[in-house]
Amino acid sequence: MDPNLTVEELETRWKEPLEATRRAAAANPSAYRRLKKRTAQVLENPVDINDYLPTVNRLIACLKSLDPCGHGSIFDLFCKRISPDDIWQVRDLRLECRDLLDHLDAFDRWKRERCHLRMVK
Repeated sequence: MDPNLTVEELETRWKEPLEATRRAAAANPSAYRRLKKRTAQVLENPVDINDYLPTVNRLIACLKSLDPCGHGSIFDLFCKRISPDDIWQVRDLRLECRDLLDHLDAFDRWKRERCHLRMVK
């Protein structure tokens, strides 16, 4: 990464994956909710070593259903990061899931800021 990047360049790099994520999540909102739920379950509950591969495969299936063509969304990025080929230690799955939820929370905040919807009573 270039150490001389400007703030504008960093924001531009972040907006492209956010837009791709927005399109993917809008196309399949139930898969988006399912992904968040399954990721939170990994963080909240212990994963038995025998359940590791099925758990990872379910997460990857959710990620791929959201971005099957790899358009550079957050889902595409984490599909590669959560892959058993990329995680060398099983305990790192929890770290990746925490990072995924942080990214999705940032995405949700970004989406809310763009909408500018207000509740009127």
